[in-house]
Amino acid sequence: MAEQPSQAEPPCASHDAPQRSHTLAGMLIGFCLWLGLWALLSHGQGWAFGIPLAALATFAAARLQLAWRPLRLRAFGALLLFFLRELFSGGWDVTRRALHPRLPVDPGWQTFSLTTRNPRARLLLSAMVGLLPGTLSSHFEANILHVHALDRQQDWQATVARLEQLLADLLGEQ
Repeated sequence: MAEQPSQAEPPCASHDAPQRSHTLAGMLIGFCLWLGLWALLSHGQGWAFGIPLAALATFAAARLQLAWRPLRLRAFGALLLFFLRELFSGGWDVTRRALHPRLPVDPGWQTFSLTTRNPRARLLLSAMVGLLPGTLSSHFEANILHVHALDRQQDWQATVARLEQLLADLLGEQ
């Protein structure tokens, strides 16, 4: 006698309720965070656009199954100090190069080998490299980040490597 394929049992409502309430609570927190970001960036104006935008961002995050994970506060402080130091020293360097024509400028595309496997750290790294003066990242593929450097002879790789490590620490990568 041939075996009948077993049919999966329907999920029990009692098992789904905690997951659903956890998801709804997370979506509500995410919506509030997006609204807070909108309020900061818009100086509390444009709510007719900001509320639907926050709802869209919340829905997109839920569909992509993005989760708010805790950050390491000690790592956040180290990242903030590093970023501010690099921002000001890099800004000073770019200003000097722009105003002093004899200082070397050797722009060009370079590649950087990523060590982190965390997709959030990679995405943040790609975005934050563009905020550091003298560098701009266009994209990453596989384990390579494509970076445009103002001066290819400068040690921009050490700065990007340190930023990558700080982001990995912040996001809890082992």
